[in-house]
Amino acid sequence: MKKLFVVLILFCAFSILAADKPNIIFIFADDWGWGDISKHDHPDIRTPYIDRLAVEGSEFYQFSVSNPVCSPSRAAVLTGQYPSRNNVHRHFSSFAHHDNMGMADWLDPKIPNMAKVMKSAGYKTAHFGKWHLCNNGGAPSAFEYGYDEAKVFNGSGPQTTFVGLYDDAVDFIKRHKTQPFFINLWLHETHLPHDPTKESLEKYKHLSEQDRVYAAVVADADQRIGKVLKVLDDLNLADNTLVVFSTDNGPEYTGSAKQKRHSDK
Repeated sequence: MKKLFVVLILFCAFSILAADKPNIIFIFADDWGWGDISKHDHPDIRTPYIDRLAVEGSEFYQFSVSNPVCSPSRAAVLTGQYPSRNNVHRHFSSFAHHDNMGMADWLDPKIPNMAKVMKSAGYKTAHFGKWHLCNNGGAPSAFEYGYDEAKVFNGSGPQTTFVGLYDDAVDFIKRHKTQPFFINLWLHETHLPHDPTKESLEKYKHLSEQDRVYAAVVADADQRIGKVLKVLDDLNLADNTLVVFSTDNGPEYTGSAKQKRHSDK
């Protein structure tokens, strides 16, 4: 089971404790390694915005996901239940794959989950980014799981892009700044395919090609997370917003034993 990290940002603990309903943003990265941030002593990658979460909030070092594969890990997060309880054993794919693995074809939307709980508590709920709690063969959309708004990839319903999901979140925050909101922001990074910006590639041009691309992808994600944190600051919402950053299972191993990544701990 892969180890991962969660960092919480608590800009003002007393404000959050006093508030009836603090805003909540759950940022869930994909295949992101524990050591892939500068706060965790990566020798090359710089991640100032994720580092900010760790410095201004709290880090948890004894924490593991319930499964080292994408879909069951996400099913566990959404439901608070072991994924095998709901027949989510591997990643959602084809019907034949599900039959072979003894799986459901998608996570049952009738199962209690955090979006429904938050909505019943008076929150506006949204999911932006990766879904992967179904295949695409007639599966229910995120709306059926309790989200007021949703744009996804690897799922059915309105779609977003790997980059567009950050703008989706910023737009949602601006439109719901006067009411409590809960946002799942489930990133593409650092999953394949990699599509780093030219600016980040230039910044890490001193690295080998594989490490350069990977570092650039992580840095790009950090900068985009920074856009979300900035809108909280600009709208004076930071003191009443809890931001959680986690990875779904840890890094994918792509090299030989001699080339093992710094992040693969």
